[in-house]
Amino acid sequence: MKTPPLNLPRACLLGLLVLVTGCSDEGVNPVFEAALEEVNPFDGDGDAAAGEAAPTRTAPSRAAIERADVATIRARLVTDNAATYLLATSRNGPYVTYVSALRQGLTLAGTQVTGTRGLGFDLLSATSSQPDPLTRPIPVASWPDGVTRSFEFPASGPQGRIDTYECRFERGETRQITILEKTHTGIEVSEVCTGPSGSFENLHFADASSGQVWRSLQWTGPRQGLIDIEVVLPFTGNTN
Repeated sequence: MKTPPLNLPRACLLGLLVLVTGCSDEGVNPVFEAALEEVNPFDGDGDAAAGEAAPTRTAPSRAAIERADVATIRARLVTDNAATYLLATSRNGPYVTYVSALRQGLTLAGTQVTGTRGLGFDLLSATSSQPDPLTRPIPVASWPDGVTRSFEFPASGPQGRIDTYECRFERGETRQITILEKTHTGIEVSEVCTGPSGSFENLHFADASSGQVWRSLQWTGPRQGLIDIEVVLPFTGNTN
């Protein structure tokens, strides 16, 4: 299985990602704002008027994220150099939406990416056949042979373009990865998908017993490509 180093990461979506950015008519939700400051603290308080350098955001620690106590993921398009931290801001049934300090958004069902906003060539929605070990954890030994995945992309006209892919799982080696100071042991799983735009490969790193996917590289379209997601603090319940 060819894999990049892993120790480096239409249900209601159209309105949901606009509504859950932590803002209201009164401004930024204070709980969301406080969590962002824990996860993305400013380093320094420079005064631009006095010619001082503007403050920059420093890399968060796991302790800071645990103090914020909000489900957190770290994500980047594989074409980007830097990863972004996103915090869970809303839940709608199985869908949890994560938003960054720059108001970029990802909606996940479990660890399956079902929508993106503000990343460039966004994915409107994604669905899959069941059982899908990305949407609900399954011990790796019990993963199905494969799943069917459908993706909706922007297109001319009122309805987007929907492409469907047949995907097959292939289990790899047991190994360890570290995600923001915490080490996980799990199994690498390759997922090769074939459909209208050719083929692509997703890669997953899952706990063998629980099936929790800690890291996943997932295709989000022929133009946007793969997104690398690391689960820093998993979602376990309702958002505030």
